[in-house]
Amino acid sequence: MNTWTIMSYELRRLLRSRSMLLNMFLLPLVLIFLLGSSLSGVMGNGKDSTIEPVNVGIISQSGEGLASSAMVASFLKTPEISKIIVPLEVESRKTVESGLRSGKYGYAVVIPANFDSEVQSGGAAKLEYILGKDRTDNMVVGTVFDNFLSSINAKQAVALTLGPEALTAEATTSGDHALVTLGKLSEGGMTYTASQFYAVSMMLMFLLYSGLTVTTSLFNEKENHTLFRINSMPVTGSQLFIGKMLGVGIVSIFQCIAILLLSHWFFGVDWGNRPGLLLLFCLLMIIASMTLSIIISLFSKNLAGARSLITVITVIMTFISGGMAPLPESWVNSVGVYTLNHWAMQAILRMMLHSGLSQILPNLAVLSLICLVLFSAAVISYRRVGYHE
Repeated sequence: MNTWTIMSYELRRLLRSRSMLLNMFLLPLVLIFLLGSSLSGVMGNGKDSTIEPVNVGIISQSGEGLASSAMVASFLKTPEISKIIVPLEVESRKTVESGLRSGKYGYAVVIPANFDSEVQSGGAAKLEYILGKDRTDNMVVGTVFDNFLSSINAKQAVALTLGPEALTAEATTSGDHALVTLGKLSEGGMTYTASQFYAVSMMLMFLLYSGLTVTTSLFNEKENHTLFRINSMPVTGSQLFIGKMLGVGIVSIFQCIAILLLSHWFFGVDWGNRPGLLLLFCLLMIIASMTLSIIISLFSKNLAGARSLITVITVIMTFISGGMAPLPESWVNSVGVYTLNHWAMQAILRMMLHSGLSQILPNLAVLSLICLVLFSAAVISYRRVGYHE
């Protein structure tokens, strides 16, 4: 009974605070809108990108153009490659460099004079690239020719190791296959937009800030000298903690649902096809946030110190998990794994891509384990430090 009384009082106190409601419900939506719209060019808009054909200047050091290399000429005539690359023979390096600066060519390739004979004699296949102005064109054409050279060098290695007969056997079993295939990275043929990415990031960051509400409430009881009165009543410390956590937790759940629904209605954010699992991840984030804040509150001397520490931890975890800006996968999957945001964010983004359960459940298990550890640490901290004036 005492627990429910404390919980209802906490709910009334929070719902009467206009600044609290603005910070918890309005501010996340404003940030999602601003970040999603302003950074849509960086993250993409969720639609397929079309690769336009690139004019590629071809220079032969022998002065014969494409005729100097039957292998390169045959490769460029394949249907898949002709959709991506438009080969244009150029007389000299000076001419092609001038064309690259003016935008006439998007890329240039220099063919050695003895390219075919070098390959046929067992040497390594090598070409020289001259990059253009457009980063996408450089990446596309460079990938195409890298695959071409890799295929030739792989066959050379097989022939030198196993003999020419191995190449014949490989061609018979594998059949024809394209060196370049256009496709999508996501399993379901989808990709998330900037609005989706920052909706996840901002929601998780503000769920972490929900623990700050518990901290403020606990220190207010001390500063207003109401904790002494509460302790004089038949109210145990566990009832006080549970009541306050339930009150803040219910408001945080309302906050989470509001962000999910309003971002979907107003900004078109698709949260995926697993709403139950999505809410479970949000609930675990709320539990982790509140237990972490309780631990910090028990060891802090004043509200200012506790608020500063929680704010710094929240910002750092949001940043290194890639929540403020997309970071390299090597960084996110190494340093980011030590944050709460990482496990929830990666799982929710996979839900948005309609990935299978096998890719989501490991994140759920890790986040559940983190919550268990933090909850145990909070209980142990309370028993050792206590909550008193």
